[in-house]
Amino acid sequence: MKSRAFGILVLAVTLAAALVPFLDRHAELPIWQHHLLHAGLLAGGALAGVFITARARGSQGGSAFWLVPALLAPMVAMFAMWPSAYSYFEVHPYGHVLEHLVLIALAYLATASAESYAAGLGWIVGGAMLFMAVAAARGFGVIFGNGG
Repeated sequence: MKSRAFGILVLAVTLAAALVPFLDRHAELPIWQHHLLHAGLLAGGALAGVFITARARGSQGGSAFWLVPALLAPMVAMFAMWPSAYSYFEVHPYGHVLEHLVLIALAYLATASAESYAAGLGWIVGGAMLFMAVAAARGFGVIFGNGG
């Protein structure tokens, strides 16, 4: 299926992007840009989840169990982006990469679960996660465009 192959490609690119903290120059990014990088990682994981688990519209819905991870994973992802850990991650790139991988996994889990419950619901959950990530960057005291 073409959508599944596209989802795997998106996931591979997103996982490669998660390795950015291993580059020395990553620390030069202003906080607002780093938050947008996190939003991009969430978007990649979310897209992969939707495309890999896509079902035909009108197909029978899945178990209500799938609503639990679809609702909880986005909340856990927002806590994983909490800025109190930044000083630790600035000096521990392996921990920072792990954080990125957790964000991708949570986005994938949320949208794949939503899509497993009902065709098309993954798009709504993924869009909500992306909105929350960008809004949270602003809510954490990040002012876009001022470099810090």
